[in-house]
Amino acid sequence: MRVEDDGPASARMLEAHLDVAPGDRVDTEQLSAAAQNLYGLNLHEQVSYRLAEENGVTGVIFDARSKSYGPNILKFKVSLENDFEGSGSFNLGTRLRRIAINSRGAEWLTDLQLGTDPELVSEFYQPFRAGSAPFIAPRIELRQRNLKTFSDGDAVARYRISESEAALDLGAAIGSIGEFRIGAYRGFGKARVKVGDASVPNVEFDTGGVLARLRFDTRDNAQFPRSGLRADMIWNASMPSLGADNRYDTVEVDFENTWSRGDNSLQFGAVFATTLDAQDAIQDLFTLGGFLRLSGFERAEISGPHAALARLVYYRKVSESTGGVFDVPIYLGASLETGNTWDDRGDISFDSALVNGGVFAGFDTPIGPVYLGAGLAEGGESNYYLFFGAPRRR
Repeated sequence: MRVEDDGPASARMLEAHLDVAPGDRVDTEQLSAAAQNLYGLNLHEQVSYRLAEENGVTGVIFDARSKSYGPNILKFKVSLENDFEGSGSFNLGTRLRRIAINSRGAEWLTDLQLGTDPELVSEFYQPFRAGSAPFIAPRIELRQRNLKTFSDGDAVARYRISESEAALDLGAAIGSIGEFRIGAYRGFGKARVKVGDASVPNVEFDTGGVLARLRFDTRDNAQFPRSGLRADMIWNASMPSLGADNRYDTVEVDFENTWSRGDNSLQFGAVFATTLDAQDAIQDLFTLGGFLRLSGFERAEISGPHAALARLVYYRKVSESTGGVFDVPIYLGASLETGNTWDDRGDISFDSALVNGGVFAGFDTPIGPVYLGAGLAEGGESNYYLFFGAPRRR
């Protein structure tokens, strides 16, 4: 049994992902599944297998043809959000993914974004051995973002938050559909008042603690899924012993599931986030607003130590692609969303939830998805969206 590959990935790393071993019976379903596993690594344009006779022995050879435009991938994205009342955001981002860096299958992922919310995030993902589930992942993050603060339901200031953080995670892949990781982080930042009462002070803070994350994703398409679920659960323990200013815990759960029939798809999503022993640390307030997160508000327009959101999204595929460069699948959809942020967990209720809705068109282009949408909130507030590349969902 062997893999014949014309790319940079080592044969040892590729063979470690095959659930086939010398001595196994020839089983076409098992061999097809093994070829699919190789293709799922996103290193190749095509993977096939063939039986071969060598020295009187039957074997299997997996032919893996590397991507003509890889193996390293550079992607771009553009996002434009505007309420046509003087408030909006613009971001231009790029992602560089370097793969198969060494014989154990290391990857290096870097996101760079310029604009309203600049950021630099870089992570090195290193499996302990070729094809192994356990891994180690050091990471750095530099970010800036806007955040509004409220008093008795009224916005009193808008902060510009700058954060720098370094982290080291240990984790394990869960088959091909999930991942668990836990790690320590240390950072610092500053929150400067940009709009609001001049007497509201700037805030400097130190962060540090332990973060655990469990993720699953069985969707058949990351942007316009027809089936499958996505679940993301995060526990963050802020610890003064690791440099943080305050001791508290936060918990976040983000879930969505999609069902389809014919060209119609229905998606249910829910978000819940809460702070335990809340210290009201401004850098850890949860935010809502933006595309499919109360679409009528600008992104991160409302914030608090507790947040909840439920949404129902319907979309229909209204065109098929015939393979032409400008002939792409088109989706039309609408959403109904309800949620809010709260200062106290006891205030969480359906009565205080805000209702939003939205409409959008999606284009699944060869260079990535394109979204054009509009959202409407209670009271008539509205927001409009244009995304080249996947919109942010957190």
